[in-house]
Amino acid sequence: MLALVIASAGTSGTLSPWVSVAMLFGGLVLLLVSAHYLVDLATWIAHRLGVSQLTIGLTIIAFGTSAPELALNVVAAISSDAGAELAFGNVVGSNIANIGLVLGFACLCYGVHANRQVLRVYYPLLVVTEVLLLVIAKVTGEFTRVDGLILLLGLPIAVAILRRWSGGGSSDQEPAEAGSTTRGTASMAGLLLLSIFMLIAGAKLAETGAVQIARTAGLSEAVIGLTVVAIATSLPESFTAIMAARRGQSDLVMGTILGSNIFNILSVLAVTSLVRPVPLPHEVGWASLWPMLLFTLAVLPIYLSRWRDKRATGGSSGHGRLGKVWGGVTFAAWIGCMVFFLFIGQDDTPATDDAQMGRSSPPAEAAGGS
Repeated sequence: MLALVIASAGTSGTLSPWVSVAMLFGGLVLLLVSAHYLVDLATWIAHRLGVSQLTIGLTIIAFGTSAPELALNVVAAISSDAGAELAFGNVVGSNIANIGLVLGFACLCYGVHANRQVLRVYYPLLVVTEVLLLVIAKVTGEFTRVDGLILLLGLPIAVAILRRWSGGGSSDQEPAEAGSTTRGTASMAGLLLLSIFMLIAGAKLAETGAVQIARTAGLSEAVIGLTVVAIATSLPESFTAIMAARRGQSDLVMGTILGSNIFNILSVLAVTSLVRPVPLPHEVGWASLWPMLLFTLAVLPIYLSRWRDKRATGGSSGHGRLGKVWGGVTFAAWIGCMVFFLFIGQDDTPATDDAQMGRSSPPAEAAGGS
């Protein structure tokens, strides 16, 4: 709670560089600690309820780690049209970061594999969701309240599909740690909520400090959303996925990433569009939507890996795997994409211009406030 109060109070005025840096690193520490407990608790719940880690990642963790984007975007959209541009950049940038930064770095360090559920259901569902987003953007040129309603109606359909295919099949089921099953269900549920709250608080601190630093550099709202804010609000997924990958819990990694990207579109962007129509930024609109889809399609080599695995083992099934080479290339491509956004999205209007200052102030408050 203290972290959120500090982050909210700090954005009422301009923070000093040292305070911004302190908030950024303080948020990172909170994220690291909370991600450690969240992975443990997700594994415990999976065993306790008899469901797969993939399901836990696609639902509880994915929705919990998308909460920072939802809170930020709604507040930003309420404040101004410029805040709505920041919200657009946050959703698209987060989906790009989840693949390029989170999955890419996790594969670069440890490698990640996917079971049949991911290959046949969850990943195709994400591709369809993103294609739908591009079709809406092409037809309307922005995301209106009607578009937001369409996306929101797709959420229960997606959840129903995920529930329908959420039965066993997880290859990452591991025995629960000694003593973990002796804890009461109520206490473990409380710890789960606390871990998610710590994730949100840590993201809020890190995001607030990062936005203050970025605004000093004179970046536009959409670009701040695509880069700094997207990275900051993707930190919960980053720490959760990397911690799970280190432990070999690939289903939890894939579930968190795919689930978060689906929720970002069907809930975060949908609700934001209902609050205020979200425009397509002229400088980075389509220049960010296409990379988002391309990064998602970059996961396709996992199917080739599964086919090779089936041939090598002579079995009827195999696991798709994304190795360190894929992770390195994808992570490097993500860095290049961020540089590209910064290059094409510089706000050339002087910071002292009254009109620009009046336009920029609300998003700054929205990004760190509430």
